[in-house]
Amino acid sequence: MKTYAQFDADGTIYSIVTVDAPEGVRAMVDVEPGLSVAEIDATDIRTPMAESEVEKTRALMRGYRVSVPATTKATLTKAK
Repeated sequence: MKTYAQFDADGTIYSIVTVDAPEGVRAMVDVEPGLSVAEIDATDIRTPMAESEVEKTRALMRGYRVSVPATTKATLTKAK
């Protein structure tokens, strides 16, 4: 499973996309102008499996930013 974040130049996260597909499958995330996308290490973040868990995950992600500039795999840092 791979997790991608869409973020701006300040590292503010606009969306999180998780792709769970067999090995070798490729996915592409389309971003709005001014945003970037990078794979993030989300091992500590549990992917919501039910609609009731989505808001809890959103609230958790509001406390993080993408450490910019992001390389191939970005690092999440606590938001200030």
